[in-house]
Amino acid sequence: MPLPHPTESVHRRVTVEFGREAFATQNPATRRVPIPDEWLDAPPDADLRETSLVRAPDRYTDGLLRMGSLAALVPGDQFSLWVFLRSRDGQPFVMERYGVRRTSVGNQALGPLADLQVYATNPQGLYEGKSHGLCMHQRSLSPEHDLLTLRDLVPLYLQDPGYDYWTGSGWCSKCAGYAVRRLNEEQFAHYWASVQAAHAALSGGLR
Repeated sequence: MPLPHPTESVHRRVTVEFGREAFATQNPATRRVPIPDEWLDAPPDADLRETSLVRAPDRYTDGLLRMGSLAALVPGDQFSLWVFLRSRDGQPFVMERYGVRRTSVGNQALGPLADLQVYATNPQGLYEGKSHGLCMHQRSLSPEHDLLTLRDLVPLYLQDPGYDYWTGSGWCSKCAGYAVRRLNEEQFAHYWASVQAAHAALSGGLR
């Protein structure tokens, strides 16, 4: 049975405009001040971990850090990364370990998204525990996050970054284990076209 086709409006939440509209006018719960422009207007190649806002959160700054992080970044569970994952044989599925179940992949080219920033706390699986982006476990961007590109993340994501002999997924189930910078218009146009193409291919493979 074909998958329901997604709508563009649903995927618009990954854009810079959505981040600004949804978060810029809101006040954090603990400090009634707007989110600083250094979050909202930072260049796409700026390392957000270097902003003066990234420090140990306390009861005065926790809300501001949280809102600022969500204004600039998209939690991974809201970003269709599967669209850009690839199978070796070009099929719309990749068999997981022991062939237990299939992982959907879209086999789409990254294009202008190749250098998109990705923030994750443990993407290489070097430390004990899961990798987080922004979620209940990692509420805001911090120096604990690693910075990589989407080009770097894609080949990692089908691998299990679990620690030592632990074979469960090392990616957080709440936020998918990473967060990406919000997309500009050019990036979103490619993202949306890729989502449409991947869904069409997957629906065809299910018939």
